[in-house]
Amino acid sequence: MRVSPWITAFACCLLLVSCSPSPKPEPQQPDYKETKQMVLDVLHTQEGKKALSELMQEPDFKKQIIVTDKVMEETIAKTMTDPKMEKQLEKILQKPKVAANLSKATQKQQKKLQKQLMKDPEYQKLMLDILKDPQFTQHLTQLMKSQEYRKQTMKVMEEALDTPSFKEKFMKLLQEAVKEAEKKKSGGKKGAGGEGGQQQQEQQGGQS
Repeated sequence: MRVSPWITAFACCLLLVSCSPSPKPEPQQPDYKETKQMVLDVLHTQEGKKALSELMQEPDFKKQIIVTDKVMEETIAKTMTDPKMEKQLEKILQKPKVAANLSKATQKQQKKLQKQLMKDPEYQKLMLDILKDPQFTQHLTQLMKSQEYRKQTMKVMEEALDTPSFKEKFMKLLQEAVKEAEKKKSGGKKGAGGEGGQQQQEQQGGQS
C-alpha cells in the first residue's frame, strides 16, 4: 500500500509542532487601577466586610492604629511650635470654616480659661490698662456706633431674653430699678413740700 506524500508531510508537521518547546508566558506587571478596583470589590462583599471587622477587633491591630492622647498631644505641640509650620498654620486658620470649627471645638476650654484669667490680678490690671487707653476707647466707641455691631448686639439680647433664667433675672432687675426710681421721686416731693411749708412759716413770721 502506497502512502500519499501529502499525508506524510502533514504527519511530519504535526510531529514537529508537538515536539517543539512551548513558549513561556511573559510575566505581566500588575495594573494599579485594576488591583485597586479588585480590592474595593472584595471589601464590599460580605466576606470582605467580615474579615475587616474581625481584623479591627484584634488587640494587636488596635494597638498599631489607635493613637493615644499622649502621642496626639506631643504631635500637636511639636507642630504648633515648629517654625516651618507657622506660615502654614496661619493660612489654615485664616479659612473661615477652619476657624469656626476650631472655635467651636475649644469653646468650653476658652470659657474655662477666661474665667481663670478674670480671677488673675495681673490679667485684671492689664484689662484695666487697656480700657483706660484713649485709643482703645476711641476704637470701641466707633465699633459700638456701627450698624453691624448694633445688629449683633440686638441679636445677642434677643437670644438672651429667650432664655428663661436670664429673662427672670432681667425682670427682677427691671422691677428693682422701677422701685428705686419711685422712691427717689417720692423723696424729692416730700423734700420740696417741707421746704415750701418752711418758707410760708418764715413769711408769716415776718409779717407779724
